[in-house]
Amino acid sequence: MNKNTTGQVVDFTTLGELIGFQLRQAQLQVFNHFRKTVGATGITPGQAGILILIRNNPDISQAALARAIGVERATLGQIISDMEAKSWVERHPSRSDRRSYALTLSSSGKAFLEKVLEKISFHEQDMTAHLSTEERREFLRLLLKFLGVDSEAKTLDSYYRSGLDSQTPAGMESYANDIQTA
Repeated sequence: MNKNTTGQVVDFTTLGELIGFQLRQAQLQVFNHFRKTVGATGITPGQAGILILIRNNPDISQAALARAIGVERATLGQIISDMEAKSWVERHPSRSDRRSYALTLSSSGKAFLEKVLEKISFHEQDMTAHLSTEERREFLRLLLKFLGVDSEAKTLDSYYRSGLDSQTPAGMESYANDIQTA
C-alpha cells in the first residue's frame, strides 16, 4: 500500500511483485534524478548514451549505432542532426563504405561529454548511495544476468558489441522511445 499525492491509499498488490513494473519504476526514478542532476547541461540519458557510444567507437556508422541502440535509422538521423547542430557530433562519409556516414565526437563534443560524465558520476553515486559497494556490484551483476549476459561473456561490453554488427541487444527496444522523451 502506498499513498498518492491526494492522500488516497493505492493498492500495489500484484504490481509490486512484477519485475517489469519494478524495472519501469526504477527507470523513471533514475531518469527523474538524471534530469535534476545532469539535465541542466541540456542532455538526456539517451543522448548521453549515444555520445558515449560514439566516443567509444570512433567512426561508427549510423546504421551500426542505430542497430546497437534499437532505433530506426531515420530516428537516429534526426537525433544526430540535432547533435550536429549543438556541435557535439561530426558526421562524415565512411572511409570503408561511401554509402554510409561515420560518426565522431567533435572537439567541443569531447569536452562537453567530459563535463557531462562528471555529473553522471555524481548522479550514479547519489542514486546508489543507500547501497554498499558490494550491494551495488551485486545489483549490477543481477541486472546483467537479467539481460542475458552469461558468465562466458564476462562483460557488458562484449554483450553489446555483438549488437553493433548483428542484431539489437535484448531489451533495447523501449530505449528508442526513451531517447526522445527522457
